[in-house]
Amino acid sequence: MSRRRLQPDLDLTPLIDVLFMLILFFVLTASLLQGQIEVRLPAGHGTALRGRPAVIEILADGRFRYEGKSVSREEAVASSRQDVTAGRSLVVAADRSVPYGTVASFLETLRAAGVQDVGLALDGGKSP
Repeated sequence: MSRRRLQPDLDLTPLIDVLFMLILFFVLTASLLQGQIEVRLPAGHGTALRGRPAVIEILADGRFRYEGKSVSREEAVASSRQDVTAGRSLVVAADRSVPYGTVASFLETLRAAGVQDVGLALDGGKSP
């Protein structure tokens, strides 16, 4: 009598499902990491702000004020570069009606001039 040996039946469907979920997880994680923004945080670096920060205001009509004095855009950039080189922090405060593109353009001008660390003044969470 020849007996046939029974082979155990192994269901691979759950294994394949888990494999597809892992692949999906890693693909999504990799795609999210490509769009991340590098942020340099001051906490933990031991760099305290020295005194009162220099404030550049962008008014609703597009004019600039540096430390309360009306200046041109170029003067604001030059003054802020000198203050940051001296170790002073810098804050940009724009009027609510100033277009975002204007503020972004000014921040890019500051960055091109060598000013890397710039804070943005906020309204403090007040609703309009």
